[in-house]
Amino acid sequence: MELEVKKPIEIEEGKHSGEITKVEYRTEPFDYTDVYIRPDNNEFEIAYGCPTHVSESSKLGRLLAVFTELKVGSKIDPEKILLNKRIKFLVQKKKAKDGKEYARVVEDSIKPEIQTVKMNK
Repeated sequence: MELEVKKPIEIEEGKHSGEITKVEYRTEPFDYTDVYIRPDNNEFEIAYGCPTHVSESSKLGRLLAVFTELKVGSKIDPEKILLNKRIKFLVQKKKAKDGKEYARVVEDSIKPEIQTVKMNK
């Protein structure tokens, strides 16, 4: 298979808007939930990873609580709650051990995007 070499994906630090496009689960090396966000006016997605554990104090639980009420003992489907939601979020640049910079979604920065309706006077 041949793959095209592309320039690195760039996203500026700071406040962004976008949409949650998919939720995926992985079990290696441990249970993790990846929430994929497509920033407005971009063709790429950025992942927000959370351990797959839901409580009011867990990273995934805090994200879900922004969109729905969490009730101890109830069952919850993150895909049904998060998929296609319009959001605002913060991006921060981090340096890896090899010196390269990468962008990450700041923990607990994902919030629903409030749509404003213009009123005619």
